[in-house]
Amino acid sequence: MENINYLDQEYMEKLLTNFSKATGLFIEAVDIYGKTFLTPKDVSMCEFCSYIRSNEEGVKKCEKSYQKACKEAFRWKTTYFFRCHAGLVMWSVPIIADNENIGCIICGQVLLWEADEFFLEELKESNQDLFDFDIICEKVKQLDVISAEKCQSAAEMLLLVVNYIVRTNNNIFLEQRNRQYWRNQIIKEIEERKKGNIDKIFDYDTYFKREKKLLQYVRVGNKEKIINFLPIIFTDIDVLSEYNTQKIKLRATELVVNMSRAIVEGGLDSKLSIDKAEHFYKKVEGCKTSEDVFSYLNKFILELVDDIFILTQNKQVSLLKEARAFISNNYDQNITIEDVAESVCLSSSYLSHLFREKLNCTVNNYITRVRIEKSIELMSMRELSVQEISEKVGFNSQSYFTKIFKKYIGVTPITYRNKFK
Repeated sequence: MENINYLDQEYMEKLLTNFSKATGLFIEAVDIYGKTFLTPKDVSMCEFCSYIRSNEEGVKKCEKSYQKACKEAFRWKTTYFFRCHAGLVMWSVPIIADNENIGCIICGQVLLWEADEFFLEELKESNQDLFDFDIICEKVKQLDVISAEKCQSAAEMLLLVVNYIVRTNNNIFLEQRNRQYWRNQIIKEIEERKKGNIDKIFDYDTYFKREKKLLQYVRVGNKEKIINFLPIIFTDIDVLSEYNTQKIKLRATELVVNMSRAIVEGGLDSKLSIDKAEHFYKKVEGCKTSEDVFSYLNKFILELVDDIFILTQNKQVSLLKEARAFISNNYDQNITIEDVAESVCLSSSYLSHLFREKLNCTVNNYITRVRIEKSIELMSMRELSVQEISEKVGFNSQSYFTKIFKKYIGVTPITYRNKFK
């Protein structure tokens, strides 16, 4: 299984070997299908299990038992105790990295009590015609019998060991998975181009046009389009660099320089942008493969986009606050959307977009709502007529004020004043 390669197997083997020697229990690592991929050095499984596995069908039964145990361990995300097809007590501890099920550590091959006639009868029935039953009976006598307490303690200790392995391997797992992801993405993109005869003439001019488009997405913090566009850009860099890692590093560095400038234009602090770029340069120097370069480049770009997104969100909140304040201070005047937009130095179309996205209404609707709310406050002032109130809140005619008031409140201004004020 591919994910197994992400583990530091040499380190893991040392831990399993020492655990097995310290406890006297056999231990092995299996993948999600129950197939063994790692066993401790200088430690042998019990003679009973060795005999069971001497038959191909016996091996298949063991793997089936382990696969089932793995599923349960993944399901509960903790140690799972079970009896294998041959009746031995075992437990499985899940190996999970970044929510990816990698495999399990299987331990045990013991009995909690001496084998009796019922155990032997069950064993004979489940392994009928596969083995010499007399030999099996002799092997059973050599099995370790341990207490339930010792069994539980060993299982808990193993869980701690596995959790430690996962923590120390998690970063390795993520980095290697990212490398493989980008290699697959680029291969896929190249194949798609071949199939569709895309880019019959492909050169730096084509790349620079695409880079320009990417920088536009960066300036406005459009994360979705950036994510969709990166495989194309990375493939361009790979192809133009003739798949040479050193050339890819150079192209990636050039892209980071351009992106740093673009993100400053988008509003990010220039020092922060430079610091992030310098961190990338140091990282990319140590990259040995193109996959490493693309993995770090992807991380760098998405971190920059997140910074712009946060900045954009903060800016939008601030601009909306200013726009609403302008409306609250000028609702009694004949203000338009252009007046509000000018007060916060935005285009009227972008201001309209902000109001629809953040407040779920148009600018004009918001102005009208403020005017109606203010008119309700004035209703308690009996010395003011409805005509005067409509003028004070910015309506040019009483009839229009009455129409809008009824639309928002459900009754006319006079009815509202008589019944509620």
